[in-house]
Amino acid sequence: MKKSIILLSIFIFSLLVLHAKRTPPPEVPSIIHNGYEYIANYSDGIFKGTGQMIIKSIKDSKIKKTISIYSIWYNPFLEKDVQWIFIKETELIDNDTIRIYNENDEIFDLELINYKVKKIKKIT
Repeated sequence: MKKSIILLSIFIFSLLVLHAKRTPPPEVPSIIHNGYEYIANYSDGIFKGTGQMIIKSIKDSKIKKTISIYSIWYNPFLEKDVQWIFIKETELIDNDTIRIYNENDEIFDLELINYKVKKIKKIT
């Protein structure tokens, strides 16, 4: 009897582990520059997901702007969580540009003067 309970417990636990298909998003430290905090974020919608940078004032903690860096249109025949592409790293490359790397090995530059986004390249 004890043996069957242990085997049943192992089976149920393994089902729970197998159900998790996606690892959590990477922890990306925010960038603080010229009185603002730049925070990497991912917004999950019904039909598409968006990698974003949230710009927040240090003084009053209010969100100044949310900028879409890239979008992913979901394939309706696949589960959404396996299609998510998170921002994995950000860096301040000069006084007015943040470089953004995502899990799909794409690189984007966010110009802090005019908030324009440029896709630099895809790492191969």
